[in-house]
Parts: sequence; C-alpha cells; structure tokens
Amino acid sequence: MTLKNQKNHYNVKLLQGYGVSISLKNSKIVLKNGLHDVTGEQEKEEWFVKNMPYEKIVLSGKGYVSIEALSLLNQNNRNLVLTDTFGKPISFLNGVMDSLTATKYRIAQYDTFRNPEKCEYLQKQIISAKQQSQLKLLRLPRLLQKLHKVQKTAILLILMYASHLILLT
Repeated sequence: MTLKNQKNHYNVKLLQGYGVSISLKNSKIVLKNGLHDVTGEQEKEEWFVKNMPYEKIVLSGKGYVSIEALSLLNQNNRNLVLTDTFGKPISFLNGVMDSLTATKYRIAQYDTFRNPEKCEYLQKQIISAKQQSQLKLLRLPRLLQKLHKVQKTAILLILMYASHLILLT
C-alpha cells in the first residue's frame, strides 16, 4: 500500500473492505476505502487523474466502480485489479491499445514466431547471450587466459552442449 507523505518505490493503491468505491466527482477520481472495523470510518482520497500517484488500484471486497471513473482511469493508463475478499484475482482492467503502430508491432511479434527461420535465429541469439552472460558471471575470461588453448576449447564446448540441452527441454 502506498504511504502518505512518503516517497514510495511502488505505485499501487489497495482499497479493501465493505463499501470500497471508485467514482468521479468534479473531474476528480474519488477513492474510498472500506469501512474500518472498529471506528466505522472510511478513508477517502480525491485526485485529478494526472496527479494521482498510483499506476494500479487493487479493489478487494464489496463495492463499486463508476463507468465514468473507469473510462478516465483507462484513458490515463491507470490499471484496475479486482479481487474477491480472499485476494483471488477476478479481473484485470487495462486500457485498450488504440495506437495503430503498437498494434502493428504486436502483430509483427506474433508473426515472427510463425517463421521457423526467425525462431532459429532468435534461439541462437538467446544461446549466445546466455553463454556470454555465464562467462561474465563466472569470471571465466580471467581464468581462460591462464588455461591452455585445449582447455579453453573444452570449456566452451561444455557450455555450448549445456545450452543445447536447455533448448531441448
């Protein structure tokens, strides 16, 4: 949960309990938390959507979301997650991609995986990057400089064989 008057490294607001709601009033998003068990009080926040510090809002419990508020949140790339009272996700509400360019990119990404040649190229690139990462992680370049040429070849062959086994699984 985001803490008031503090810098937070996450931008998620949790609204939970009985009576949670998200509505629109005077062009502001109104976030109401559930009723407190003991005091019966209800936390309420109002934000202009551009100034709202939350990227995601999680709604858990009994309550409602107005269509106007949902529309305004989606227009400003704010996501809404609905869960039941036990925290099990019911729905993820995200804005529709209305950019034709973004849609074309997504279609092209899917088409890439239909082409066996492109898939093979990507597999080789992933294996190569993984090998390079493993070499850097294990600091093998320093060790390889000290080893004989035959030992270098043997280690690289073992890494290539291990990467090939990973692809087969």
